This record gives sequence, C-alpha cells and structure tokens, in this order.
Amino acid sequence: MLSFKNILAGLTVSTFATVVAAAPAYRHVKEEVVLQNVAVEPTNGGINPDARAYIVRGQVMLGSNSCFAQGLKGKLRIENAAGGNKHVVAYVEGRQRANLICIEIFQPVYAEVTTTVRGDANLTETVFIRNVDEFGALRPLSSFTEQASNAANSCDQQAFCTREYRPTICTVNGLEIKGNNRCEALVNVRQYACLNGLNFQEEEVSCRFAGLTE
Repeated sequence: MLSFKNILAGLTVSTFATVVAAAPAYRHVKEEVVLQNVAVEPTNGGINPDARAYIVRGQVMLGSNSCFAQGLKGKLRIENAAGGNKHVVAYVEGRQRANLICIEIFQPVYAEVTTTVRGDANLTETVFIRNVDEFGALRPLSSFTEQASNAANSCDQQAFCTREYRPTICTVNGLEIKGNNRCEALVNVRQYACLNGLNFQEEEVSCRFAGLTE
C-alpha cells in the first residue's frame, strides 16, 4: 500500500510539472507605430485665458489580422523632446503570447486613440505629432489646426434663412443635427457633411419640430 501511494504521489508531481511546463509564455509589447487619420480639435483650456488645449485623435494598426492583434491596444503618449518641445507619439502596447502562430491573412485590425495636449498660447508651435502616416514624419500641431480652420471656411454655407424660431432636429444616418428652424438645421447638416467628407442627399434627411407641440 505504501508503495502504491508513492506511485500516486510521483504521478501527481509529474502531472503538475507537465502542466507548468505547458503554460504559455507571454511577452510585454510596447512598439512605436504609425499614426493614421489624424484629427485635431480645440477644447477647453481651463480658467486661465492664456491656456490652450487640443484633442488629438487618430488610428493605429494593432495587427495584420485579429490573431496578431490579440492582447494589444493603442495608446497616444505625450513625450518631452529637444528645445522644450513635446511630441505626441502612437504606441501599440499589451501582453501577448510569445511564439504566437497565426495565419498570414491581411485583415488589419485598427484601434482609435486619443489624447489631450495642454499648454500656453504657443502650444500649436511647440507640440509635434510623430510618425504621421509614415515613420519619421514630424508635423507641428499648427498644421492640423490650420487645416481644420481652412476646411471650416471652405464648408461655410451661403444660405439665407428666416429668423423664425422653430427649433428643428434633422436626422441623417442616425445622427441628429439641430437648428433654430428647418432651414438652419439643413444648413448645419450640409456643413457637417462637407467637413466630414460625406455625401448626403437631401431626400435622405428627415427633420422634425423639436418644440413641445406641433
């Protein structure tokens, strides 16, 4: 009986050792990557009138398919650079299985990334976004804010609406856009479509009175 117990104990230890040996190994990933589809928009800088703040958005590719992307996420970091400047840098980070074996199918997985940069009135000249669309590219924040301003100007709608106050909500593709009346709401819809490169047809837009009663 004692000999049989020893055999069982030996099997248990051996089985445990096998399980431990078969446990997957992981590696920590932190890789600087290209940032695509960059957009910059101003936001509230705080109570100081000289303070400025901008939201930076973009996309990073986590992997060439869902297998390679597992365990990873995108991140935008703000890093100090030479001359007192700052760089917004995109990373792919996470904990991924070592010796990952995946099928080589190109179905890229992307992640949305965002961060907010803050500073003084010179913020747009001292903050740069790194690796925009390709490695090594370095663009100042000002190039994006000027681009957004130019786009807004080019999308200004020249329309003459009455000043009647009849608040209206227009809906297109599930998005609700408001105006002081139907005419102004439709102007806002067209401006939104222009700014975002969308091609709405007016017959696709439904509008409704937003007051308490019709």
